[in-house]
Amino acid sequence: MLSCKYLSVLLVLGACSAQRFNNPVLEGADYPDPGVLYYNGTYYAVTTSNNYSKVEKYPIHSSKDLQNWKFEGYIFDESNFPVWSRVDDDFWAPEIHIIQGRFHIYFTARDVKSDLLAIGLATSNSVLGPYKPQQEAFLVVPGMWVVDSTVINHDGQLMLCWVGQRYIRVRNMTDDGMAFKDNNTVALFQPDLEWEADGTEGPWYLFRNGYHYIFYSGNDFCTDRYALGVARSSVSPAGPYEKHPTPFLWSNDIFKGPGHGSIVRDLDGKGYVYVHHGWKAGEVCQDYWRLMFSTTLFWGDDDWPKNMTIGD
Repeated sequence: MLSCKYLSVLLVLGACSAQRFNNPVLEGADYPDPGVLYYNGTYYAVTTSNNYSKVEKYPIHSSKDLQNWKFEGYIFDESNFPVWSRVDDDFWAPEIHIIQGRFHIYFTARDVKSDLLAIGLATSNSVLGPYKPQQEAFLVVPGMWVVDSTVINHDGQLMLCWVGQRYIRVRNMTDDGMAFKDNNTVALFQPDLEWEADGTEGPWYLFRNGYHYIFYSGNDFCTDRYALGVARSSVSPAGPYEKHPTPFLWSNDIFKGPGHGSIVRDLDGKGYVYVHHGWKAGEVCQDYWRLMFSTTLFWGDDDWPKNMTIGD
C-alpha cells in the first residue's frame, strides 16, 4: 500500500487516502487516452493507436475489477477501416458510449479531404463490435484541428465535447447521437492557469452532488508537467465553469505525467475511479510507452476531488 507523497504545501489541499489498485494496471505496450465503459458487469477500455503502419486501430481490453485486463481485439481492422481517413496517420482518443441501446465510438483521425484532424463515429449492436464507421467524418471544422471527443449525457440531453484551438467546446447532438442538433458551439474554457501552460485537453464529464464537472488534462503531454485538472458548473453542462486552481493529480518520483482518461463507477457503485495514462519516471515521451492507471477519486467536503499523486 503506497503512502501519499506531497509535492508542495500549496498543492496539498485535501488529505490523500490509500488506493486499492496496484498501479499501473496495464503495461507492456502503449496505452494512452483510455476511454472506459462499464457494461453488463464488465469494464471495457479502448486506447489510442500509435501503430502507424498497421490497419488495426484502437485495442480494446476488458476487466471485471479495473485491475486485471484482457485483450479483446481491435475496433478497426481491414474489414471496417474508416474510408475517410488513412492507415498511416493519427488515430487518437477513442471512447465508447451507449446511446439508445447501441454502442457508439467517437474518435480522432485525419480527414483525407481536408487534411485536418477530425472526429469520427462508428456504431455497433455489440460492445466488442463489429463497428460500422460513418462514410465521412462526424465533425470537421474548417481551419481547425478537432480532437479528444467525449459525450455528455445529462438527463437525456446529449452533447459532444471536444477540443479545438485550445478551447474545450460543446455542441448539442440529436437524441440518437448520430448527428448534431444545431450549429451552436459553446466554448467552455481554455488554458489560463499557470500550471496548464498552453494546453487544456482530454475532457470527461461527470455530474455529482448538483455539480457538472469537466475533468481535463493540462500542460504538455510529453513532459512530467502534464497533470489532471477539474472545472465545475452549478448551472448546466454548458457552463459557466469555474476551475480548481491547481491540478488534483500530478507526478511523483515514480510515475510522471498523469493525463487523459475517463471516470467510471467503482465496483460498489458508490465511488468513482479515474482510469488514465502516465509514464514511468525516466521514461517520458520519445519512444517510451504510456501505461494505464486506475485511481480512486476521493472528495472533500467542498465537493472538489482531493489532491494526490499518480500511483498513490
